[in-house]
Amino acid sequence: MAESEQSSVWDVVIKQTKEAQEKGSDPLLWSIQVSSNLSSAGVCIPSMELANVLVSYICWENNVPILWKFLEKALVLNMVPSMLVLALLSSMVIPNRRVQPAAYRLYMELLKRHAFSLRSQINGPNYQKVMISIDTILNLSEIFGLQTSEAGTIVVGFIFSTVWQLLDASLDDEGLLELTPEKKSRWPTKPQDMEIDSLDNHCEKRIEHLERLRNHNTSMAIELIWQFLQNVLTSKILNLAKRNMYAGLFLLFQA
Repeated sequence: MAESEQSSVWDVVIKQTKEAQEKGSDPLLWSIQVSSNLSSAGVCIPSMELANVLVSYICWENNVPILWKFLEKALVLNMVPSMLVLALLSSMVIPNRRVQPAAYRLYMELLKRHAFSLRSQINGPNYQKVMISIDTILNLSEIFGLQTSEAGTIVVGFIFSTVWQLLDASLDDEGLLELTPEKKSRWPTKPQDMEIDSLDNHCEKRIEHLERLRNHNTSMAIELIWQFLQNVLTSKILNLAKRNMYAGLFLLFQA
């Protein structure tokens, strides 16, 4: 497909999404319309491009509940690779979790629903390309010192990095990150305090609401970490990552 035709396809998807957003359309109806459009254009599903388009559209000019419902429907119907969506969201949402606490909560809800079904994603269409894209988004090869971009290795890095980001974000939110040996996160988890101040000074009730939501988010992140440690598959992956870390495959603490 020519580049101009590709641009036209995604322009139509954005237009359909905007119209559905304005009408408050049912997410299933939106998904049917978008899928029909992509099928007519010869775009294979699940689509990496659709994942990028939807996440970019939501973050941050259209960060509204109905758009997250559309994204969730796209995940449920396998219109987009779920691991790729979660990787994209983590890079956008976690650093902005204090100014966008509702988005952080919704991101963790998606993690809870889709990060524990990895078997259904392995060996799917464009699986290797999806893994390479995740590696690029999260800088897994650089951070973990991976010597291969083999898909299984990227999955291990993805799960380990997800738990690590949640842990660092929680420690930072509780003012404990500076007490760790590294004193900082290897991930972009530090929010911009000036942005927080400018947002919070508008209204005392708004401040209290955001603070309650942030506290709830920290609790939810800790619960998610516990789920990763308890789940049979992800706990094995985390143990594998730990063993390989000491073997030198993951150079986690190098400057």
